[in-house]
Amino acid sequence: MSKVDIIIPIYNAYEFTEECIKSVLKHTDLQTHNLLLINDKSPDEKILPMLKKYAEENPEKNILVLDNEENLGFVKTVNKGMDYSQNDVLLLNSDTEVTPNWLEKIVDCAYQNPFIATVTPLTNNGTIASVPNFGMDNELPQNMTLEQYAQMIENCSLNRFPQLTTANGFCMFIKRNVIEEVGLFDDITFGKGYGEENDFCYRALNRGYIHVLCDNTFVYHKGTQSFKKENLTSDRLALIEQHMQKLRDKHPVYVDKTDHYLRVNPGQDIQENIKINLELYGKRRILFLVNEWEENMEMTGGTSLHIKDIIQKMRQKDACFVVCPDKNDLSRLQVYLYTKNIGRILYNVKTELGMYGQLTFHEQTYENVLNQLFDNFRFDLVHVHHFLFQTFDVIDIAKKYHAYTIATLHDLYMLCPSINMLHNGKFCAEIKPENCKECFGQKHKISENVLEIWRKNAYETLKKCDKIIVPSENTKKLFLNTYPDLKIDVVEHGVEVSPLENYKKTEKSTFDIAFVGAMEKHKGSEVLKQLIKKSQNPNIKIHLFGKTFDKALENQTENYIYHGPYQRGKLPELLQKNNIDLVCMFTIWPETYSYTLTESYMAEIPVLAYDIGAIADRLKHDKLGWILPIDSSTETILEKIEHIQTQTQEYQKIKDNFKKYKFKTVEKMQKEYLEIYQNSGNIKNERVCTTSMNDLQRKTDVYDLRITLMNTNAELNNLRDFKNRYLFLVERFQKKQNTKWWQTAKKIKGFLKGKK
Repeated sequence: MSKVDIIIPIYNAYEFTEECIKSVLKHTDLQTHNLLLINDKSPDEKILPMLKKYAEENPEKNILVLDNEENLGFVKTVNKGMDYSQNDVLLLNSDTEVTPNWLEKIVDCAYQNPFIATVTPLTNNGTIASVPNFGMDNELPQNMTLEQYAQMIENCSLNRFPQLTTANGFCMFIKRNVIEEVGLFDDITFGKGYGEENDFCYRALNRGYIHVLCDNTFVYHKGTQSFKKENLTSDRLALIEQHMQKLRDKHPVYVDKTDHYLRVNPGQDIQENIKINLELYGKRRILFLVNEWEENMEMTGGTSLHIKDIIQKMRQKDACFVVCPDKNDLSRLQVYLYTKNIGRILYNVKTELGMYGQLTFHEQTYENVLNQLFDNFRFDLVHVHHFLFQTFDVIDIAKKYHAYTIATLHDLYMLCPSINMLHNGKFCAEIKPENCKECFGQKHKISENVLEIWRKNAYETLKKCDKIIVPSENTKKLFLNTYPDLKIDVVEHGVEVSPLENYKKTEKSTFDIAFVGAMEKHKGSEVLKQLIKKSQNPNIKIHLFGKTFDKALENQTENYIYHGPYQRGKLPELLQKNNIDLVCMFTIWPETYSYTLTESYMAEIPVLAYDIGAIADRLKHDKLGWILPIDSSTETILEKIEHIQTQTQEYQKIKDNFKKYKFKTVEKMQKEYLEIYQNSGNIKNERVCTTSMNDLQRKTDVYDLRITLMNTNAELNNLRDFKNRYLFLVERFQKKQNTKWWQTAKKIKGFLKGKK
């Protein structure tokens, strides 16, 4: 490493100066490098003795104190130091504090390219070098020390070392050969300060040099109150404007480029990266792997609603990441981050998942994405809520990074890839090999019965998990029938319980029954159609609340009303408002919980269901409805409905049971998960890694070169930022076209073409 002379021009500011010197002594090898302290005739008489004291108390260090006989001003004092030096120099304001390995990193950055003239580190108060908020004075984070903050920035650095139009004088490294070629600061034009470092940098640009930002190094810059714009005198403001005008007259192109840099902010990814990592610092990082996810969760399935409820609690103290497939392109993975202050999409990454097989236990591009995510964020806990559109080896990857693993089984996917284990409209209670072969052919275009292979891999995957959770005892029994030695815990879902308005019951002659939720075949759509068709009782009216995938169910008839989709939490109100007497839930597979059953409970409306799954178990336990054999005919169902209608005492007894029913709240469920997560172990990964996946995204999809760290609702801002970035790249390309190198290359190309 080349020798560097650290030059600190000093004028008063005793406390700041002493803190600056202490930080340099602590974090700099002053047996290799030199520290040059220049007192510019400070009126504070304590300054010079303090400087001499540090030199005398550290004889083994290269510390030199110079004392100006008269006040020269900042620019001439800096020139005096650079003229005295024979080495590379680093100009350091006396109101700064340096951090570990600062000089080594700056020098390494400077010598990556022979055309680099100056290097400026990141800071809290340095206009174009300011982080996390660009061009602003930033406070230091309250939850970490300066050294911890600097270490975090180093760990998460993108190591881009982006080019600047000018350095910033608070901490400015300059190579000796550049000083010899360009000269010192212009202390005649800019003698009283303001603009001298810009002028120097622009003169270096004229000679083909560049200036870079060392984005893995942070130097704290206090920025004295006397230099803040609002505290400047009118004379000082006038001086600044005069010097800016001199810069414009002398270097019009470069001043325009600096103004353009400030408008476009090409280093936005660096600033946003640090903002993200500030949010993650010291927090447990939880990765949720799900099969569907949307920002607007009003019209989605129970699994997603359940996960959202967990995240709403965890994000208050933890960092929650959600990885899911893009619903418009299942080969593309979306990565979301939720903390107390952030809720946004981070990445949209292309994989080849599903390209090479229908049943995929491993896929290389998906593994690469996960490895990159784990390497970047060092998740403490991985909670898989569905293996659909994931690969089974996600547990192996999590274990490799020492993360605690949880799998919640929301359906029967880990028993059979058909998810609900239905074949030709019937639940596969007793599986016959020939049925499985036919089913795999129909649903997955696979010509063999590979159920045994599927279950072997599913079992091995579940066995590796630290904890397995299901939402009901019924689901636990189903899985233990196939995998008897698994340890499975039951954690029931919780719900938001809101008081309902007391709708006044209107006199009516009809007995109103309702089907609720997303109406598909496995949810009972065929039963509903048959009931509408065969019901001859004019006193029975049938309703459907929810979306349907069968166009026939959108057509209303004399005995049937289609109400359409509803928002989450609105079902109890709708049921009461429409005077519903009975809810029918004829699902033909063993549901693992059923939010719609709970919402029917909230409306205090009895339920009629098939004797299968968690719905039947809950109804039996809670005594809040009736059950029928799953092979019941349409006529049997209609007879049961008419029986319920006429047996008023029996009906009222069921209604009275609602007064004794206790709902499990979301808060209680959240506390259970909070305990589960806390018992997973302490936060192991204080090191916060980079959030950049640029390299990976560049390999997979050029469109995803940018990190989409904007709020997902801010499409207009995204478009504006993308446009500014585009204009910046165009301008840089045009600049290259005007260089002698470009023109020479063009001539050579023309010559070679002519030779052909």
